[in-house]
Amino acid sequence: GGGEKPMKKTALRAECEARGLSVDRTMPAEMLQARLRLYFESRARQAAAAAAAITPSWAPSEDSISLARAAAIAPLHALASCLVYSSSTGRLNEGHFNDPVLLWLALHLCLEDTLRTAQAAEGRVGAAVPGSALVCLSALYAAKQYSDVAPAAGALLALAATWNAVAAAAAADTWRLNNAVRAEPLYPHKVAGMRSQTRLTIEAFEGL
Repeated sequence: GGGEKPMKKTALRAECEARGLSVDRTMPAEMLQARLRLYFESRARQAAAAAAAITPSWAPSEDSISLARAAAIAPLHALASCLVYSSSTGRLNEGHFNDPVLLWLALHLCLEDTLRTAQAAEGRVGAAVPGSALVCLSALYAAKQYSDVAPAAGALLALAATWNAVAAAAAADTWRLNNAVRAEPLYPHKVAGMRSQTRLTIEAFEGL
């Protein structure tokens, strides 16, 4: 009946918005369907490209990476941060988590998660090289900030940063191997015929 098309259009628009696609109420259902189709097709191509990437034989597997993060890196981060938190009482009149020193580790973790998305979800082999270097530098800088407050905390964070150095070396070697097969620049780029999957969504809340 006459009510099906608006309902279908509303559902399509909701599906597009949920995936970060730019749409508006004036778009017809056919255009919304086309955008969703291109989205899923490009995601499938990127997933295939990421799976086909050549990795160096010495690089750790995904399972070992997950295990190392859970069993070693996260506890080191937590212990070092506890030492900084306990020392913040004397520096900031009271112990709290809104400590500028702790925020340097938070920034490092944000950069690391962004890099992980670029590597695993988007298959950006080239952009992962400078991205890994930036993550490694942020880890070392956070360790320096921790060390200025509590030397033991800085040592623990520096020990955890060795993992980032290994990851950076693996990213560089992965790019070297894949670049020999198909040239890829050391910056984010969009392959011809593919849509960019990187989305920055900004939501405005009334009353805030």
